[in-house]
Amino acid sequence: MPRRPDRFLLAGGLLILLQLGFRAWALWGSWFYFDDLAFMSRAMNQPFDWAYLTESYGGHLMPAGFALAWVLTKWWVYDWAPWAITLLLLQLVASIGMFRLLVAMFGRRAFVLVLLAGYLAWVFTLPAGTWWAAGINQVPLQIALAFGLTAFLAYLRTKRRRHLLVSLAWVGFGLLFYEKTVVVLGIYGLVALCWFSAGKTPQRLRRLWDEYRLAVVAAAVCGGAYLAVYAAYGLNFSPGETADVPWGPIAWNLVAVAMLPAVAGGPLGWEPITGGAFANPSDVVMLLSWAAVGALVLYAWRSRTISKRAWALVAFTTLGNVALLASARAGVVGPDIAREYRYQTEAAAVVVLAIGLAFLPLRGAREENAVRADAPEGYEDRRLIAAATVVVVALSAVSSVRWVDLWQDRNPTHAYIDDVEASLTAADAPVPLVDAGVPQTLLWSFRYPENTYSHLFEPWAAHMAFPRDTVDDLFVFDDDGELAQVRLDPARAMERPKGADRRCPVPLEGGIVRIPLDGPVIGGGWWIALDYRSPVDTGFRLVAGDEAHEVDVPAGRHTAWFQAAGTFDEVVINSFPDDTGLCVTDLVLGSPEPTPSEPGS
Repeated sequence: MPRRPDRFLLAGGLLILLQLGFRAWALWGSWFYFDDLAFMSRAMNQPFDWAYLTESYGGHLMPAGFALAWVLTKWWVYDWAPWAITLLLLQLVASIGMFRLLVAMFGRRAFVLVLLAGYLAWVFTLPAGTWWAAGINQVPLQIALAFGLTAFLAYLRTKRRRHLLVSLAWVGFGLLFYEKTVVVLGIYGLVALCWFSAGKTPQRLRRLWDEYRLAVVAAAVCGGAYLAVYAAYGLNFSPGETADVPWGPIAWNLVAVAMLPAVAGGPLGWEPITGGAFANPSDVVMLLSWAAVGALVLYAWRSRTISKRAWALVAFTTLGNVALLASARAGVVGPDIAREYRYQTEAAAVVVLAIGLAFLPLRGAREENAVRADAPEGYEDRRLIAAATVVVVALSAVSSVRWVDLWQDRNPTHAYIDDVEASLTAADAPVPLVDAGVPQTLLWSFRYPENTYSHLFEPWAAHMAFPRDTVDDLFVFDDDGELAQVRLDPARAMERPKGADRRCPVPLEGGIVRIPLDGPVIGGGWWIALDYRSPVDTGFRLVAGDEAHEVDVPAGRHTAWFQAAGTFDEVVINSFPDDTGLCVTDLVLGSPEPTPSEPGS
């Protein structure tokens, strides 16, 4: 007879496929955003070497992520589909890993499917799962936690070293993508201390040392070694800065505004930002979610013998998230950053594990989490649990759809890059461009030179030129990615000589012409617009600080453009023929910006 399908595995597989289908829809309408551009810029313009792999990026040490970005960039630069498929496959592995972990912890129970549904449906994993730069950090962490904790539990039950080695290997895998994976070692420690030891805390620590000494030493060595490597290559902020940033508002936003509403299916409401949104639940949603989570914790305490320790996992990772935000993000952008779910993506897995440990006995644990004799009755009816699960999943779906709509609608990058490509490829000759940066809404200027045209638009290099000087035509892209003639935001202008001819204030005569400016110039990135009139083609040499230009300019009325840099207060013109008749009619120094388009054009 044919073997009957395993209904439990089929149900879990179906839930995973439903999540995968939703995530595919979310990714289908997504595109590259912000740090994705920086990753491609680095891959297009840096050699694939140790320095490329180990550069600290916003405090992240992620050699495997950079290696994958390099491969995808070389083959599929600005082609979203392969990048999206990468995220989708990683999430599939993470979801399978979580299902496998839950079964390894609690066995084949119907409640395991409830826990799996929570992990798959909650919004915690959605922002990182649809933004490549965030997902390539955070999804491998989930994979490392799921598969690594499964192996570590096998070690705790059997004390076989191969399981310990596998568990540490999974941590190593995650650390290649994201330094925060080190928290998995802390989760290992909490599980071992709380469920595979016994007695009061000193006794537990002693038993842990006596029975699992190898794991303690191995985890300490691995964790310490990685922190030393991270301090050498990745640490670009001061952990001591956490004392200068109030933790209260960060913790409030992270837990009360974002985490608890998400556990109950929220936040339902969102505050739009350039890409995606911050959690913005209504007061009613927040109060109901606090009450629901509080009731869950209270009921676990009243009905189970050892439920309280389960919440240590949530407390541990949440405290770590608050500390990290205080030291590396909130001091710059404020405590509202804690309302962005990608800073607590792993909460989806950790909260699920905590709920499971609060209500179910952990297989192989030294102490069993049993139902109390005086437990309240009537709250664990299957129909009630199923109804509550359906409500939470449905609310989570609403929250997720609303977030995806904002994410897909408010990302300006795709339209901008499409317009840039169209503008460049339509030109008959290489377009003379200022090597400016893209708008701040696409990539911050502190990522210079990764944000510049020459780096980001390298696939269209044959259609671009970046002259140091040119006549008349000089372009930049406007905020929509359309080519626009340069105009200057004036910083300095020439001082017109007293009594000079209004029609020809500065003639080229006398061998050297000095044009004083109305103030000193310091730094680089400046351009000079020199308006002139000449009866014949003329050559001359112009010096602006540290920049010297040898040019031949055509006869007629034109504007000549020159780069300028250094410290100076005058522009010098020399090496011109006698009696050229060329007259400088105006000279302005400033920052290049696009000339506004005419209304209706």
